[in-house]
Amino acid sequence: MSVFIQDIAVYYPEKVLTNKELALAFNTEEDLILKNTGIKKRYISAPYEIASDMAVKAAEKLFESKNINKNDIDFLIFCSECLDYIAPASSCIIQDRLQLSKNIGCIDIPYGCSGYIYGLGMAHALLESGMAKTILFLTSETSTKVIAASNFELRSIFSDIATANLLLTKDSKQHFVFGTDGSGHKNLLANYSGFRNAADCNRTTKSELLNGEMKMNGTEIFLFAAKTVPKLVQDVLSKHHCTLDEVDLFVFHQASYFLLEILRKKIKIPKEKFFCNIEQVGNSVSSTIPVALHQAEQQGVLKRGMKVLLAGFGIGYSWGGTIITY
Repeated sequence: MSVFIQDIAVYYPEKVLTNKELALAFNTEEDLILKNTGIKKRYISAPYEIASDMAVKAAEKLFESKNINKNDIDFLIFCSECLDYIAPASSCIIQDRLQLSKNIGCIDIPYGCSGYIYGLGMAHALLESGMAKTILFLTSETSTKVIAASNFELRSIFSDIATANLLLTKDSKQHFVFGTDGSGHKNLLANYSGFRNAADCNRTTKSELLNGEMKMNGTEIFLFAAKTVPKLVQDVLSKHHCTLDEVDLFVFHQASYFLLEILRKKIKIPKEKFFCNIEQVGNSVSSTIPVALHQAEQQGVLKRGMKVLLAGFGIGYSWGGTIITY
């Protein structure tokens, strides 16, 4: 038994941050930003719009466009690092806002770059065990709210996007590969955002970042991914008894254009089989893979019945991969 992605809907905030705006703010050139990041635009959530708000809008788009019966949904998974509260679970709040059935299970996954794979893995377990038949899987991030206005590197990369995925079962075997190395957690984190290193009143007064501040060691993140992802892909292929040539499309977490190109060449994936959309949407953390799937289908690159290898990797460090039949 495997996870079948029946439908995907995407919510993009109205505000777009272009290279022209960044160039003016940091006294640099538009072409240089594109050359260094591979990104032309990013989406920015509204000032009072949080991750669960965006997730609700993505779900409403899914319900409206696909004429889905909400009463069929018996489990809700919400993947985000930008939760409403430490407690209660944001998924419980979303259940009420969407007016889903009360005979439903809800859970939050506070994961980032590998979160979509972890969510699919959890959905697979729920569906295979019979605990659920129809799962609403939401991803949503508002990373830009924890990036300082003066941080050019992070502002040029990250984007706020939400997705809604309707997951069912399919009669075919599916395997997942997961990995974790918590020793790298300090290389990408939202500091001053929890109990370990909480914000004090003095800092909060001085900063516009009330929910923490993202810090990233880009070099270490790059080295981690370059080392980990090729092995992840090989492990996924091995678990599925599949060769590289038998995969129709590869969709990776859209971390950065240059990292993706290095990984593609290192793993020896043909360019026509490797989908990259970071140029138009930026890095939206847990939403990158479903956004890429949605856009690949819209562009005719991804068709039903294709075998797709998914790989997520990043903050934590954490990583995960699987192969789906779309």
